Amino acid sequence: MGQVKRYGQQRELMRQLFARHSGNQLKACEEYAVSIRHGIVPHKSNRNNVAPEKYAVALWYDGTKRGWLSASP
Repeated sequence: MGQVKRYGQQRELMRQLFARHSGNQLKACEEYAVSIRHGIVPHKSNRNNVAPEKYAVALWYDGTKRGWLSASP
């Protein structure tokens, strides 16, 4: 079995998923949630016990609102 890449930053993974899925929010967030469950992307804490799916969607909206997640490079 191949080595699993671990991501140091959550934004880095979301940007890659955004590109891989051509901006498809549902697919990117779904894959991001799976990555959380498998420990591929770290969280400093989850004190509010937010589900991975909700966290992925919140990160998506944060990225589009702040401009670090967009179709242009």
